[in-house]
Amino acid sequence: MSKRQKGRRHRRVNRTPRPVGSSRPRTPRPESRPEARSEPRQVPDLGRHEARTWDGLREAGDGGASVDDLCATVGYQARTIVKHVTGLAGHGLAELRGDRWYATAEGRLVCR
Repeated sequence: MSKRQKGRRHRRVNRTPRPVGSSRPRTPRPESRPEARSEPRQVPDLGRHEARTWDGLREAGDGGASVDDLCATVGYQARTIVKHVTGLAGHGLAELRGDRWYATAEGRLVCR
């Protein structure tokens, strides 16, 4: 039988809990940062990144947007944009006409 302690050999120093109160004065925090968008867009069944791509597609308007336009607007790589817009097409929020993607009318109604 070994005489060495087998459990909890690390952190022997300062195992006592810290005091509850703080020693320095508290600085007031800003209330909240204003959001960049005027209205929050909530789309069911979309992740944050895919919703960001969809917002970029909606902002393109009736002219639609190519994959390269969405890359510049949203900031993702072309491969990621293609995955997002095909997923949006699966949800019925986008459609491909030629080489441009368009937000569908149903997609415009979902966010409002």
